[in-house]
Amino acid sequence: MVPILLNRNEINDAAWNRLVEKSTQSIIYAFTFYLDLVCADWKALVWSSAGEYETIMPLPVRRKWGFEIIYQPHFCQYLGVFSQRPVTAEEITAFLAQLNKHYRYISAYHFNPDNHEVLRSQLSQIAGIEVEEQETHWLPLDQQYEKIANGYSRDRVRNLKRSEKSRWRYSVSNHIHPLIFLFVNHHARRIPGGVSHASYQTLEALFKSLSRMQCCDLWYAHRDGVIHAGILMIRFRGKAVFLFNAADEIGRKDNARTFLLDSYIKLHAESDLIFDFESPMKSSIASFYKSFGSTTVPFWKISKNRLPFPLRQIQHWRKRNKLRTR
Repeated sequence: MVPILLNRNEINDAAWNRLVEKSTQSIIYAFTFYLDLVCADWKALVWSSAGEYETIMPLPVRRKWGFEIIYQPHFCQYLGVFSQRPVTAEEITAFLAQLNKHYRYISAYHFNPDNHEVLRSQLSQIAGIEVEEQETHWLPLDQQYEKIANGYSRDRVRNLKRSEKSRWRYSVSNHIHPLIFLFVNHHARRIPGGVSHASYQTLEALFKSLSRMQCCDLWYAHRDGVIHAGILMIRFRGKAVFLFNAADEIGRKDNARTFLLDSYIKLHAESDLIFDFESPMKSSIASFYKSFGSTTVPFWKISKNRLPFPLRQIQHWRKRNKLRTR
């Protein structure tokens, strides 16, 4: 069977979301409402039977240089292939072949960790696709807090004690703007190329939608009535995803985010949640997340560049230049 490529308006939302909900790979990023918020547009490769989807692969798309390209949206750590049963090597190969056939350029596409093992031997068989292993960090919260905290590194314990001396208090909020304000003023300028206003609009829209679903937590660290740091988590299907965070100079210096994360872990200890730190591939950030005793979880990133020669050379130059500015 060959997967069929569907446009967004051809997708049956109810059937799609039923599959995502029941899938072994179930993650909130794959629901239609979430994709609609984070993607400029999206399509999908699907296998269906009797009006129901059996296996699906969401594909964020946008047009550039006159071509339709695949990209990984902001606030969407990974997607990949979803099914109610483990995906077979034959299925993953069929989906990869169709992806390769339809798209000449893939800036980045991340497969969920559940796809990792089945993809290991298949990705090398698809011509023209570059493969890179990425990592996130997971911390199971199904133990007593004391046992979880025993897994903290010495530096994390030391910084947690320092944060306790800083008289931090936390509050739960339904206002996202202070968190965005912190990021704009204390983080955005450090990101090569800057951050578009559309990204902040997307974050605000996500927060509003997830708040209505009662599956997100927004916490602020404050002192003397002033907010100095904030963290945003999504709770869904046994995962608490660390979606977004920010802190000012005082918050960073006095370990406000360590205080917030530890407080959140303490509150949810002995639950069925796995805390997903949604780690970027940056050693300093990864080491911070590892210091909480988290476990490294691998997933695959693919890319492809089969654009005409002039455009291909421009993209190679941009990638090299981006690496130099990091």
